[in-house]
Amino acid sequence: MNCCVNCFADQGLRDRIEAESNGKGLCDFCESKNVFVIACEELSDIFDALFELYINHPTAALSLKDDKPVSMHEHLICYWPKLFDSSKLKSKDVKQLLNQIGRGWVGFKDSLFEEPVELQIYLNGEAADDSHRMQWEKFASEIKEENRFFIANTLDFELLESTFSRFAKTYPVGTDFYRARISDRPLEVHELGKPPKLYTTPGRANPVGIPYLYISESEETTFYETRVSLHESISIGRFTLKAPLQIISLKNIEDYGPFEIQDRGFDIEEFMLVRSYLLKLEEELSKPVRKQDVNLDYLPTQYLCGYIKSLGFHAVEYRSAMKMGGYNLAVFNDTDLICTEVKHHHVKGLKYDW
Repeated sequence: MNCCVNCFADQGLRDRIEAESNGKGLCDFCESKNVFVIACEELSDIFDALFELYINHPTAALSLKDDKPVSMHEHLICYWPKLFDSSKLKSKDVKQLLNQIGRGWVGFKDSLFEEPVELQIYLNGEAADDSHRMQWEKFASEIKEENRFFIANTLDFELLESTFSRFAKTYPVGTDFYRARISDRPLEVHELGKPPKLYTTPGRANPVGIPYLYISESEETTFYETRVSLHESISIGRFTLKAPLQIISLKNIEDYGPFEIQDRGFDIEEFMLVRSYLLKLEEELSKPVRKQDVNLDYLPTQYLCGYIKSLGFHAVEYRSAMKMGGYNLAVFNDTDLICTEVKHHHVKGLKYDW
């Protein structure tokens, strides 16, 4: 049987299928037509590293925090939400597809594909204690409540540098970003930049007195980020890159598939051991600022961003908590970002959803 690129959302796997396909045709699983197809057994060698992670076990309580029986296809759908294309394949289709791929694997056993499973690294204790995430919790508590500069519960910088380097990306010259400010009058180009040092209050990424430029990938996202109210006015500036911007991207960590992550230099098990840690860091950076938050709450992420800055990167990228699908950047040095245009808007209506 043949599967196709449309069966999967993992970009790394899609690229491999397209490269190894003998041509286009009809998919036996998602029924896409005139797409790159490949015989399922030809994917067995690619999937073997994934299959080998599993062992039969009554529940997946350790890895999925769900104390009920979970079969392999169900576990893969939950743990790697962007491995399969859920708009093309239902759960039963994924089960059939995995079974066909698995039959070409040297370690194939019916029980592994039909009966409940768990990840071996959780059962043997390698990932069960979640040590990296716990290290962050202890560090965050100490820097907020005990020691500000000489910290006993330090982070594993060797791990962070190695991990972050694989999430590096570069935005090319000419890329546009956006920044907004609430104002009764239309603002000028020079008024949309970062604040002067004297007036810089602490933020999610920047310490007091050290201004960073917070920008978004779209006008809509930056509009949401300002939390502008009904009948208020807002100026939105467009910032254009005049030199490449090298960043660390910590957005949408959960969306990385097991094959895409290999293209970034991880092996699957290695990534799984730091995945919850990265998800925690992403959560902390993306957490919306609340009025009741105190400046101390920002200290851990300020420290993290300061470390990323020390590695020579220009910015950190993180998911927007205000706009679904949007993302923001905290730019450490905005010298190469030029505000080229400003638009002024008056809010005439708001729409709430729940």
